[in-house]
Amino acid sequence: MAIDFTFPPEVEDAHQRMRAFVDEDIRPTEERLMSDAAGRADWRAELERLRAQARDLGVSMPHMPRGWGGVGHGPTALASVSAEAAKTRWGFYIVN
Repeated sequence: MAIDFTFPPEVEDAHQRMRAFVDEDIRPTEERLMSDAAGRADWRAELERLRAQARDLGVSMPHMPRGWGGVGHGPTALASVSAEAAKTRWGFYIVN
């Protein structure tokens, strides 16, 4: 009997939302700032913008309960979104 490694729909949704945020927002911002040799103020402004965007998208603080302002993911979803956040330098710093 084969093992089914597919995620339940709610975990797949969380995974895809984090992947899109990382690929479409975090990674391009990091690359632009690095290629522009941006200064500290530029990095700080983008960090704050991306953190606000993470909150708006509902991907901020995936490890925290909803009652504390987090997403409240279970262990499988948390592992999945963490793997996506880890694909950039800033991923964890922005969403945690």
